[in-house]
Amino acid sequence: MINAEHILTQLHMSKENVLNEISLLLGKQQLAQYRMEQDYFEKKYQQSFAEYNAAFQAQTASYEMENDWLSWKFAVESLAYWQKLLS
Repeated sequence: MINAEHILTQLHMSKENVLNEISLLLGKQQLAQYRMEQDYFEKKYQQSFAEYNAAFQAQTASYEMENDWLSWKFAVESLAYWQKLLS
């Protein structure tokens, strides 16, 4: 059986340090995920979310456009949230 305390001692790390490092890594993972989603939609529509949002609001949207709008909006807002949290 693996003894976590022994491993942490060998790595010269405390449980608190490990928890901090894992939290930071998980936060950065979230940041990367939402950045990739934002990049995907920017490439798909060849414009920023602000530009897409203006066009979306001005026309009758298809189901796919509305679904992309919701997903893209969530990605943009989540990216901003994680950037603020990690700064």
